[in-house]
Amino acid sequence: MMKKIPEFLAKKSTNVNLLVFVFIFSMVFVNVYTPFQYSTWFKSNSDSLNFLYSTSTLLGGMVVLIISRIIMYYVNKKELLSLLSYVLWLAAEILVIVMLYTLINKIVLHDGRDAFVIFQRSLVFVPAILAIPYLVSYLFLGLRSKDAAINQLMEQGKTEVKTPITSLDDTLTFFDSNGKARISLKRNNLLYLGANDNYVNIYYLDNDTVGYTMLRNNLKSLEGTIASNTIVRCHRSYMVNLQNVKMINYEKDGLYITFNTNAVSKIPISKSYAEEVMKRFSDL
Repeated sequence: MMKKIPEFLAKKSTNVNLLVFVFIFSMVFVNVYTPFQYSTWFKSNSDSLNFLYSTSTLLGGMVVLIISRIIMYYVNKKELLSLLSYVLWLAAEILVIVMLYTLINKIVLHDGRDAFVIFQRSLVFVPAILAIPYLVSYLFLGLRSKDAAINQLMEQGKTEVKTPITSLDDTLTFFDSNGKARISLKRNNLLYLGANDNYVNIYYLDNDTVGYTMLRNNLKSLEGTIASNTIVRCHRSYMVNLQNVKMINYEKDGLYITFNTNAVSKIPISKSYAEEVMKRFSDL
C-alpha cells in the first residue's frame, strides 16, 4: 500500500472528468433508482421540494469533492500520494460529505430523526452512490492512459531507429511528442528539465548565462531516451544533469540540488528518487 498511485490519477484532466461523471451519475442514481430515491432521504410530502433538497445536497457534496481534488492536485505535484494515503483521502472525502448531509438535515431541514440515525443512514448511502462512478471512471481513465502510453512507446520505437538521441560528439538531441527533432545541445551544457503541463522546459548554459526552451513532450518519454549515469530523474517534475550540480543540501523539508551557477534556483529531490540520485552523485 506504500506504492505510489498511477500518474494518471494525479492529472488535472483525470480529476475534472471524474467530478463531472460523479455528478451526472449521482443525479440520475439518486433521483431515479428506487432504493436511493430522494423521497427516502428527506421528510417532505412535496416531490418538487424533495428534488430540490436532494439536488442541493448533491451540489454541497460536489463542492467538498472539488475543494478536495484541488488540494490533492497540488499535493501530488510535489510528490505522488501512496496508495494507502489515496484510499484514506477518499475515505475522508466520504466522511465529510456524510457529516455535511447530517448537518443539512438537522439544521436546515429540521429533520426530527436523531442525528446519529441520519449519520448512519448517509454512511451507507454516500459510499454506495460514489462507488460505481468512481470504479467506472478509474477503469476507463486507466485503460485510456495505458493505451496512450503504448502508442507513445510505439512512436518512440519508430523514431529511435532512424535518429539516435545521443551522437558521437556527445550532443543531446531532443524530440517532441511527434518524433521531430527540436533542439540539440552539448551534454555538459544541460542543467535540468522541468515538467510544465504538456511541455518540458529545457534549461541550459549559454556562455555565462542560463537559457531555456520549451519542448512539447513529457518527462517520462524523455527519461527513456536521455537518461544516463549523469542525467537522472530527481523528482516527478524534474530531471537534472549531475555534471553541473555543485552540491546537495539537507534542509528541514528535504533534499535540494544546488547548481554550479547562481542563476538557477534549487531543485527538490523527492524521497522516491533520493537514494539513486545520491548514489549517482557520489560516483562522479
